Amino acid sequence: MFKKSIILMGTMLLTVSMLSFTLPEKAEAIKLGGIAGKVVGAAQEQQEINKALDYYENDGRNELFAALKQEDGVNGDYNANAMLGRIMQRMTPAVAKSDPSINSKPYNYFVNNQEFFNAYCALGHNMSVNIGAFWFLDYNEDKLAAVIAHELVHGQKSHPIKGAKKKMSVDFVMKTVGSELGGVNGLAAEVVAVHAKNTGVTKPNEWEADNIAFTYMADAGYNVGAPAAVWQTVIESAGDSSKKDVLSDILNPSTHPKDTDRRNNYAKKLTEYSKGKVAVDANNGEVKVNGKTFMKPAAAGKMSGMQRAYFVAGNLAAIYNAGQNTQDAYVEGGTVKIAGKGIVTPAAGDTGAVELVTILNGIK
Repeated sequence: MFKKSIILMGTMLLTVSMLSFTLPEKAEAIKLGGIAGKVVGAAQEQQEINKALDYYENDGRNELFAALKQEDGVNGDYNANAMLGRIMQRMTPAVAKSDPSINSKPYNYFVNNQEFFNAYCALGHNMSVNIGAFWFLDYNEDKLAAVIAHELVHGQKSHPIKGAKKKMSVDFVMKTVGSELGGVNGLAAEVVAVHAKNTGVTKPNEWEADNIAFTYMADAGYNVGAPAAVWQTVIESAGDSSKKDVLSDILNPSTHPKDTDRRNNYAKKLTEYSKGKVAVDANNGEVKVNGKTFMKPAAAGKMSGMQRAYFVAGNLAAIYNAGQNTQDAYVEGGTVKIAGKGIVTPAAGDTGAVELVTILNGIK
């Protein structure tokens, strides 16, 4: 998933041990004392763990948010924060179309200081995006929206709390917390809550998040080719040794589907969204309309030709989904447009705009 890996316990436990925010009376009563060496009463202790998780999923979610900001650091990058705010403003009503519960439990969110490519949704609709995700995706808003849409599905489908309750057994807490901190006597609920940040989310959860995220993207008006372009970016970067550490979390095969499978799944959904009219050939990067080649985008700026192909296909898919006629293409300001919507602005190495219009208008 797009989330911070927390199962690197050696590093995380040092951070958890330094958490100092104040718990309210209700949370202070939730303790895990006396687990060590204890078999009798394990069910009761498990109940207490679940109480802690429920607390931070609901009434204590703002306290957990404060702890997460303290733990990961709040990044002050103006452009990243402004972009995250814009995306959430568009995504919230888009999510509400299918799940209005987001209105009664709006998300807390921030940009954190982690420099690798990821984001996470913790308990209580607390979400954070690594500054490294903005760097890796070159501050492309459509691509970042795809990352965030995925995390919102985790939150809306309660993947964090469900996964935590399955994973956070008494034995797990004993092993990962008690053994490192010299026993769990008096262990406070926030330790459980922070460790539950990515605990127990499964590959089926990841697929569900990808599939629903596509719908969120479409309903928010973002380019539906962007999710496939994100994974194309990952695929192209995976072989770069300088980016290996940046991608280590999301390429973990034990917790994440294969990057090519995720790209292909998003590409398939793009074609379905276009009512079967638009596709990208994953072998050569050609954008096809009704099975006929429209164009093969060249690399431009910081995007490869293949990444651009998914964006062009996303623009065309939106036209077909809206039932508009792609044979009414024209050139305006150097951009190929249909019904006022830009399809592609040719870059160096691309077929020219006038010729692209001729090709598109000639495809039956």
